[in-house]
Amino acid sequence: MPYGKIGTRFSDATNSGMTKMKPVLFLICLAAGSVLANEQRIIYDFEYGIFSRGMEEFKEGNRTVTSEGPLDPVTVIPARLGTKFGIRYWLSRGGFDDKPTLHLIYHVPTMVHPNTGEYIDKIEILQEASALDYTHTMAFEFAEQYELVPGEYRFYIFFENQKLLEQVFQVVLR
Repeated sequence: MPYGKIGTRFSDATNSGMTKMKPVLFLICLAAGSVLANEQRIIYDFEYGIFSRGMEEFKEGNRTVTSEGPLDPVTVIPARLGTKFGIRYWLSRGGFDDKPTLHLIYHVPTMVHPNTGEYIDKIEILQEASALDYTHTMAFEFAEQYELVPGEYRFYIFFENQKLLEQVFQVVLR
């Protein structure tokens, strides 16, 4: 006869405390299943990369107003004036009671603003998402020479204390 613990036969072990545990395990599994079924996806789709817009003659200080058009799905980004990269994402209606305020955080390599001498390594934006089924964008554009800093650029999207999305880009000099 097989043994479960030293000195206890396997059949004795299953007939003792194990049968008392079955209803408890069933209730735990049932509760976990209902929690997972009620979990709602707040961001239901996203894409990332470089926004292509066809502006070859970019001048320092210009900024692109739109984030429409196709995205080239890359994570290695050339540090070049006029390059705009980031995330386009869609929110679900089920995750919010009202108009949600999203917390967008950009962690960037340290940049030094030439006019103020200010060190910039983090940019934070509170964004109220008014149309929940509409496309939203989190983007960074190289519009000034001092912004052309190679390194790791991390984009985070939070709702309340929950991280919804994280995307990492590697900016390189070319």
